[in-house]
Amino acid sequence: MSVTAACHNGRPRKQLSDQLDRLDGIIDVLADALPEAIRDGLRDALQAVVADALADPATLAVVRRAVVTPPPAAAAGPSRRAAFLARCQEAAAAVRAGATRLAARALSVVRGGVRRAEALVAAAASKVASVRRACHVAWHLKRAAVIAVAVGAAVAVVSLASHPVATALSGVGAGLTAFAVQAGLWCRRAVRPWVA
Repeated sequence: MSVTAACHNGRPRKQLSDQLDRLDGIIDVLADALPEAIRDGLRDALQAVVADALADPATLAVVRRAVVTPPPAAAAGPSRRAAFLARCQEAAAAVRAGATRLAARALSVVRGGVRRAEALVAAAASKVASVRRACHVAWHLKRAAVIAVAVGAAVAVVSLASHPVATALSGVGAGLTAFAVQAGLWCRRAVRPWVA
């Protein structure tokens, strides 16, 4: 009996190694595309935050107040030139104050958006890292499973001379033992950097 026996529908059965290779390819593509996706997402989030800030009626009111000059006071001025200069200085001060308030509000809105975007990026990076760790563990246990199957098959072939039930039991036991030994060795290698 072949390992790649056909299923009932005539197609070859999917192999674990093929699926793991496919998963490794997907992880590589994700690792290559993740920085671009983060940059694009951050740019889109910042554009949305700035657009929201500019669309806010309160922000527009601040801009209008900064642009509109207050009505002139009915005070007798010494000359037309001095009065004109005073009005220009008042208008410049009002524009400066309005621009300062608008810039401070826009800056606080942008900072809030950046913080939200950073939190989203950190959450996505954490999820990708956990998936990558799980795939890394599965990839390393693949070798242990192959060794376990090989040892179990070898013991079963050697034990064929005796009773069939004893042969099957010894093959299964040897395979499980080999798998446990390989998994233990792998765990020891994986934990060694953390302990040392």
